[in-house]
Amino acid sequence: MNLSWLLALLALPYFVFTALPVDAATQTITATHTYVMGDNDSRNDARQLCFLVAKRKVLEMAGSLIQSLTEVKNFDLTRDQITSYSAAVLSVETVKEDYDFTNGHNSLTLTVKADVDVADVQKRLAAIVADESLQGKIEGQQQQIRQLEQQVQALNSRLSVAPVSSTGELRKERTVVFGNIEELEKKKLAAANAITEKTPIIRRYILARMTKQEVEDILGKARSKTHIQLGSAYAYGFADSWNYGELWVCFDPNHLVRGIGTDHQCN
Repeated sequence: MNLSWLLALLALPYFVFTALPVDAATQTITATHTYVMGDNDSRNDARQLCFLVAKRKVLEMAGSLIQSLTEVKNFDLTRDQITSYSAAVLSVETVKEDYDFTNGHNSLTLTVKADVDVADVQKRLAAIVADESLQGKIEGQQQQIRQLEQQVQALNSRLSVAPVSSTGELRKERTVVFGNIEELEKKKLAAANAITEKTPIIRRYILARMTKQEVEDILGKARSKTHIQLGSAYAYGFADSWNYGELWVCFDPNHLVRGIGTDHQCN
């Protein structure tokens, strides 16, 4: 499909699309957003703030594209559900970054993209639709992300009028919220991707000091489990290792992830 034709359609009210064939090639959708930097914004702050909006734009566009697919219509999903599930199964990356100075203000413009593999998306959405617990988990995580984004907006408003003496603490608070959003995004994407593959998800999303429940939320039930004795670094305590095919996820005596590896020791 010609990209300019697709973007022209996206500009129409309600993002109206005609149905795409189910064997359509991967579609790359892009979106651009410009953020005007405040006096209390670093370049990294501006990058994260701009990315939040640009990502939301491209995922809404992708959701509209996905909603137009005939087989997705048969899932009987609401627009909000499709947007939430699209956010869970698609990755968004920055492809261009431009800084400018206009009318006395620095600004940052980001262009981001999402690659929509029609066949893969349909497969993943079908699996989500078939799993009510996964639906609830993804929708709950998306709601948490929206709330955190609202926190960011509120902190930005406070920073814009805050005295210099309080900007440091407000920026620290905003950085913490950014981190919480990033963590939730990883967990949400991991939960959806776990439908079809485990090894890449383990390497990318299983983080040190995650709890057993968090690991199980992302990966599901382990194929097998073993109880091992750890060395002096853990005061010779006992802990569990869970197998997910090619890889093991290993815990410490406090039941927190200590590592991943190709054997039950994870050394």
